[in-house]
Amino acid sequence: MYFADFRGPVPPLPTPVQVERLPDRGTLITLTQERFTASNPAHVALAADVQRRLQDAGMLTPLRPWGT
Repeated sequence: MYFADFRGPVPPLPTPVQVERLPDRGTLITLTQERFTASNPAHVALAADVQRRLQDAGMLTPLRPWGT
């Protein structure tokens, strides 16, 4: 996932999530280094945890189209 800087700071996320800052741009979040599969319960649980943390931080609100 990518979040532009205007979305705010990324909250602390659990291991093995990797958070990489892109200077003057935003943040790139990688949930797992292995291929993510919905059939893997650990992947689904990790995704749910990260989603909750990002929602709590207000980062998953809908974007408004430019100029509105």
